[in-house]
Amino acid sequence: MAGFLVITAPGKSAGFMSAGFDSMEVDAKEDMSSLLADIQAEGRYGLVAVEERFLNKVSENVMKRIKKKGLPIIMHINVPERWEEKWTGESPVVRLIRKAIGYQIKIKR
Repeated sequence: MAGFLVITAPGKSAGFMSAGFDSMEVDAKEDMSSLLADIQAEGRYGLVAVEERFLNKVSENVMKRIKKKGLPIIMHINVPERWEEKWTGESPVVRLIRKAIGYQIKIKR
């Protein structure tokens, strides 16, 4: 059975590990392309949750390879820097809907 891996910045994985998830901490300066390619080649994980800011550093070729094979599924997450911090970026749901229908919609809260 394929596992679930969470990739976060240093010091942010404790909550995920206490919930029983495999977790990996990486430096923001690290190249994620080779790491994700190695995770795919290993075949141990079916779902990989990655802090969204790390995915900006992944090459297009690696992302195309992962999408072509279908595993692991890459899930974007945002982990706040501090407890009081609120996330101000685009919702993953909004991004998914925009990608699926090709149009930006406004979701009222």
